Amino acid sequence: MDKHKLLQFLPTDVQNINRLLYLKNDATKPRIAVFGKYNHGKSTLLNVMVGEEIFKTADKRETIENKELEQNHVIWVDTPGLDADVHKQDDKAAIKGAFEIADYLFLVHQVQAGELDKYEMQIFQQLARQDKNYSKKMFLVLTQIDQKSADEVAIVEEKIRQQLLGSLDLRDLQIISVSAQRYNRGLKEDRVVFCEKSGIHALFDLTATLVSEIDELRKKEMKRLKSKLLLDFSAQKEALSAELEGLSAQQEAELSKLKHDVKKLSSSLV
Repeated sequence: MDKHKLLQFLPTDVQNINRLLYLKNDATKPRIAVFGKYNHGKSTLLNVMVGEEIFKTADKRETIENKELEQNHVIWVDTPGLDADVHKQDDKAAIKGAFEIADYLFLVHQVQAGELDKYEMQIFQQLARQDKNYSKKMFLVLTQIDQKSADEVAIVEEKIRQQLLGSLDLRDLQIISVSAQRYNRGLKEDRVVFCEKSGIHALFDLTATLVSEIDELRKKEMKRLKSKLLLDFSAQKEALSAELEGLSAQQEAELSKLKHDVKKLSSSLV
């Protein structure tokens, strides 16, 4: 499959093409990207998931590019915090990583911030629109629930649930509420109750399920991506056929060659 030629005919499909080529050529262990705004607990959550202090946590921004850590059966991806770079370049890097190399996304939002803001909704909707199967790939993780009472957390959860229900693109998004701080305290003090109330075990269980489902998910995603590109190729061929009418012999020959190239590229996707 020739990436250069694919992009020549379908320049607006760059993310789908990159994702398809990644799945065909580079995909190994499942990749889970932790994605969200700066200072919402992404790196702290990742450290709990891998069981080590690997990812930097600080009041100042540390992650400015996608960082990966392979651990057991998963490759974890720490993305730059959204909305911390005024030029949005780091947001583009985070979104690129989410679109092209991540099999699953943990969308992180801290409960102290209340409901999702406009920018979060916009980005999450953008991600969901890339795959109608998004509810199998994307999960909203509410962090730092230890900073509010159970009743306050429930109120925030309900507000966010109503936000999601109001969006056609996000209404099936699953919500998981956790406290990495509470979980770490439970481990440090050997108090099982803190670990149980942290919600982290639900995230461990979800991760195990996602790993077990990765082959089927990738197979379906490749099929969907190929179908999308074939539809776009079909539209391209129809447009070229319309242009052939009334052209000179030389122009007609050039367009006929383009049609042949499009047909050949389409065949490589089947």
